[in-house]
Amino acid sequence: MMDTRKWAFVGLVGLVSVACSSSSGISGTGGSSGAGTGGSSDTGGSSSTDTGGTSSTGTGGSSADGSASATLGCQASDTPASAAIADFGGGDASIQIMGGFFVYGDANPQPTYTVASNQLNITDDVQVTGKNHYQGVGIYFNGNTAGTDCINASAYTGIQFDISGSLTGTGCGLVFSINDSEHGDSSTLNAAGTGPNDPKAAGPQGSYPPQLSIPSSSLTSTAVTIKVPFTGAGAPAGGSPATPIDPTKIEGVQWQLATPLAAAGGATECNLNINVANVQFY
Repeated sequence: MMDTRKWAFVGLVGLVSVACSSSSGISGTGGSSGAGTGGSSDTGGSSSTDTGGTSSTGTGGSSADGSASATLGCQASDTPASAAIADFGGGDASIQIMGGFFVYGDANPQPTYTVASNQLNITDDVQVTGKNHYQGVGIYFNGNTAGTDCINASAYTGIQFDISGSLTGTGCGLVFSINDSEHGDSSTLNAAGTGPNDPKAAGPQGSYPPQLSIPSSSLTSTAVTIKVPFTGAGAPAGGSPATPIDPTKIEGVQWQLATPLAAAGGATECNLNINVANVQFY
């Protein structure tokens, strides 16, 4: 999957760092890429934003450039200063956790987002074709300014947010993902070709995070609060590898539009227009 990244570094807060034995040897503010929906005829894309773990070791192995010296995954996991992630009250400077926004997609036009009136507005209009398309907007998390640490959210149950808006088109889907290190594709190289594009990713090629479907019937003009636990009933499922989210190595969150395959009498276009607010751990 081709993806486009939009980088930002905003909303810095104090974080408590817990060292891990893993080391990527690569600095950066955090990565982002789309996650493909499992179960479709298309191969899912790799997940975004990097993570780390508290006193847990990163995934061993050689680095993406073929050397055996670097270890994949988070250098450490840092405890967030509070439950707040983003209130969207101050434009791009509305993320209370260290990080920023990212955009990805394999079709044109790609999704767009604006931040106003304490909301993140995401819009996308995608033509249905002979392949599935995965497009989205998300928030990446950084535990440290170098972008090599993940977030340790194990003190919380999950992530919640308010959502309103609309999604039209038969078979068009909206999914929410919580991205962690183990489901980050470490095979995608950075622009220099010297290491993983996402320095906190520890997953194999083709990795993408578990996903939670948000039915279009839940999208109305009145905002509803959705609580998504890291594990157990109601948690995102699937993903590659097919393992649960690791709350000690969180990299970020994303909202993704997934299109169906073109079919006679089916949708010709997916139209997404949603508002997200009050993103936080709970």
